[in-house]
Amino acid sequence: MSDQLIKTITKDKAFRAFAIDGTHLVQEAAEAHDTSRIASVILGRALLATELFAQASLKGEERVNIKLAGRGPIGNVVTEADTKGSVRGYVTNPQLEPIVNDQNQLNIAGAVGRNGTMQVTKFAPYSQPYIGQSQLVSGEIGDDFTYYMAQSDQIPTVIGVGVEMDKDDKVKNAGGFLIQALPGVTDAQLDKLEADLKKRTPLPELLDQSVGAVGILADIFGDDNLDMLMTMQVGLAAEPPKESYAKMLATLPSHEVKAMIDEDGGAEVVGKFSGKRHYFDRVELSSILKDIQDREAREKAEKKHD
Repeated sequence: MSDQLIKTITKDKAFRAFAIDGTHLVQEAAEAHDTSRIASVILGRALLATELFAQASLKGEERVNIKLAGRGPIGNVVTEADTKGSVRGYVTNPQLEPIVNDQNQLNIAGAVGRNGTMQVTKFAPYSQPYIGQSQLVSGEIGDDFTYYMAQSDQIPTVIGVGVEMDKDDKVKNAGGFLIQALPGVTDAQLDKLEADLKKRTPLPELLDQSVGAVGILADIFGDDNLDMLMTMQVGLAAEPPKESYAKMLATLPSHEVKAMIDEDGGAEVVGKFSGKRHYFDRVELSSILKDIQDREAREKAEKKHD
């Protein structure tokens, strides 16, 4: 079954609300990066929050890159998403050993850290990237996305994300929601939402009931208080083909590729976002080297001619 994201609006037109059931994409990411239990939760939360952020903030061909740098032992948490439902990401230290709090629960904030920033870079065709930044407020990820959106958009917003692991360190369920106030919302409506959020069922417990994305929002607003706007499939961004990595190798200086051939007899390229490995043997590198040497010869001739 594909993962799903829904977009809704409350019947009183006070809020728009998105929800995502992303269990499969989080498990795929955990497997691709061979993440530990705590790293799986951190990466999963970041992927879910980024996908929700992208659907709420981007248009057309825009895409976003988000970097959480809290100076914690997990290192940087980096994610990317577009408007079409594709998301990807990685953490610097995917094999981080579990860190627990006084309740013997995973200490996500302790692993991410709070002494740092959340940097958001939005890319749009034919324009310069927009870069925004805010301080991390909790290290729990959902709260940090919430703070950034409230600061950057000046719109009351809340993002909640959750990832639950099973006893075998596999992703049991993963999901989240984003709620944003619409123009004309009243203080009474905001107060009611705040009260409803305090009474909501914790996400892991709710997802354990297999309620899906619709059930996440129904738990907050009720079954009959939402109008569906859109349903879309979401998933991990496709891994670039090996040919794309060959083109990247072809941008290196010839002496670097020659060293790979002479000293190592080949080269292994690891996709930072996908975790997948691509091996180039001596024959493949020799072909790439010839293209580089031809390019360098042309550039040298052009420079001499000038």
